[in-house]
Amino acid sequence: MAADAYLGYLRTHGVADVLPPQQLLRSARRWRGCADEEFAVPPQSQWPTMVPTLRLVRELRGAGLLDRASVGSGYRNPALNRCEGGAPGSKHLSNAALDFDLAPEDGLHQRLCAYWRMHGAARRFGLGFYDSGAIHVDTAGHRTWGYDYTRRSSLCAPPPKPSRLGESKPHRRG
Repeated sequence: MAADAYLGYLRTHGVADVLPPQQLLRSARRWRGCADEEFAVPPQSQWPTMVPTLRLVRELRGAGLLDRASVGSGYRNPALNRCEGGAPGSKHLSNAALDFDLAPEDGLHQRLCAYWRMHGAARRFGLGFYDSGAIHVDTAGHRTWGYDYTRRSSLCAPPPKPSRLGESKPHRRG
């Protein structure tokens, strides 16, 4: 069975215990509406890309950041990714990403951002925030984004600098 082989591969790399198999193999939240399968095994050529992501998830859990989170989406085939509304270059397509549904918790997003700022570059940690409250975690590049899929809307982006009062642009007379 393909799932057993995939889990065996992850076991040999020391990360099979990071998430329960039913979460790790979860395809997408809208799998039913997309007429797809709830669980999916990525192509064997893409198994290695999940290893660093699971190592990051282990670190995040060890830091108390994803303790009560469950996976809403993992590997997606191209048709399911389109139906789910994923980006054409989504890291879910290459089995490098997981979306987590988070239980509401005060300060969690700020703590995730602090961890991302401190360790993100070294871990190639991608961190996305969605309107639904879900977050995206991958190890395919140090970046962050929010509701409009840009850095400026990320909860980790620095707040805009306030304009100084009394400052005005020179007025030209014509």
